[in-house]
Amino acid sequence: MKPTIAGAVLAGGQSRRFGRPKAFALHEGAPFFTWSVAALRSVADELYIVSHPSLVDEFRRQTDIPVLLDVERCRGCGPLAGIYTVMEQSQADWVFVLPCDMPYMRQEVTNRLVSYIDPMVDAIVPLHGGRPEPLVALYHRRLSPVIAELLDIGERRMTALLERIRVRYIDTNQLGVEEKVWHNVNTQQQYESRSDRCCF
Repeated sequence: MKPTIAGAVLAGGQSRRFGRPKAFALHEGAPFFTWSVAALRSVADELYIVSHPSLVDEFRRQTDIPVLLDVERCRGCGPLAGIYTVMEQSQADWVFVLPCDMPYMRQEVTNRLVSYIDPMVDAIVPLHGGRPEPLVALYHRRLSPVIAELLDIGERRMTALLERIRVRYIDTNQLGVEEKVWHNVNTQQQYESRSDRCCF
């Protein structure tokens, strides 16, 4: 039986270095978050955006995708909290997470990562330049209690999760996509240096 996948765009950060909500910055005329949604749409059975309370109204104005706030017990505790929240909301076998600030991400990447799904592992994580990309990854719902335990002891690092579970790492060279797919935009300087940006 084909495993089910919940796609989750993580947009709960406060974008302090960027100076304004990155999710709504424009790339080729479309908000950043919509590129992550588009990359997930072909592989996900359901889609969610996990956001900060201050951004919920704007997301709901721009999209009909369900917008979730972190569950109360771990609100504001970073990406682990976002993944846990989707696992609490959805019955899908896997959660495929993407951040909202990687506007070059493409369906080719998500399709190829999904092809590595294996019931014997807990997560599928790309290795880019030898370093894990834990926010462009798939996590099995069996990890929900593991993530809850980490959050309950105040542990927010994604690496703390990866150290405890069975991970299948995929070197990004195997995915056969151009390097810029892995670029995220953290500052206004990075944003303004992109020749294809639009004002917002």
